[in-house]
Amino acid sequence: MNAALKSLVQFCMARKRTTIAAGVIVALMLGSGGWMLFGKLAGKPPTPAQVKRSIWKYLSKNAGTRNFKPSLDLETLNMAAAPITITVTNKAGVGRTVSRPAKVGKLGLPQTGLSEYFRTNQAQATSYAEMYRYIGQQLTVAEELLNATNRQRQVTGLVLATEASEQARTNAQNLWLGARICEAYLWPNLSLVEATNRGALTSDTLLAICDTAFQEAGETNNIIRNYEVMIAKVSRSAAYVDLLRYRLARIYQDLGQDEKALPLLKQIKNYRMNRVPAEITAVEQRLKKK
Repeated sequence: MNAALKSLVQFCMARKRTTIAAGVIVALMLGSGGWMLFGKLAGKPPTPAQVKRSIWKYLSKNAGTRNFKPSLDLETLNMAAAPITITVTNKAGVGRTVSRPAKVGKLGLPQTGLSEYFRTNQAQATSYAEMYRYIGQQLTVAEELLNATNRQRQVTGLVLATEASEQARTNAQNLWLGARICEAYLWPNLSLVEATNRGALTSDTLLAICDTAFQEAGETNNIIRNYEVMIAKVSRSAAYVDLLRYRLARIYQDLGQDEKALPLLKQIKNYRMNRVPAEITAVEQRLKKK
């Protein structure tokens, strides 16, 4: 074989190997939720339905099963995620009905009988496959309750989805999965609690948990989206909202997007920091140079 022909054969073989390798990489990306990259390239985030498909595909693969139906009778379990209504009697013997918040756990989530069931199972799990199976079961119950017509059951479903995100992050140590559950189950169901923040579950709590999940997963785009929702919906003080504006403005500055940071900095009125006026000046100067 002459040198030219040998070179051509080597080139063709290298091209073939490169093509095969590229195909394998694409397959791996698609199998692990790589469709999100394609969504970003298309200029739009994935839909909740797309994220859910990615979650269930991932759970089925890592739990080694597609059956996530737990052996539970939902009718017999405590669904007290909404405020508990009780009747009390004063010293004069007069009775009245009052509403008390459900017991709240360390995450600020109301506790239910289902919460205890899944938390106990996660604590006793001896393998990651078991952990993923219980997360899948918890999400299965969450979906069933979220699709109910009773608001208390819907709120309980939202609590379970939030706890599943936390279990994915802390017990299974899967930051990607914890973030995806926020994206697929928490964001789309904020309307269940955003009308009032005086119930057992609040939009403030849910969005703060999402913020932690996205921060730990290092997902800048979702951190930005979550801050935007928090600024629009949180019920805490104006100073706290201004703090959120400042954090989001800092992210935009780090990304070199001063044109998005400037309006946020100028909206800050109550969050007292001496550096805000200086940052506004610096951003304005950078924009002028552009």
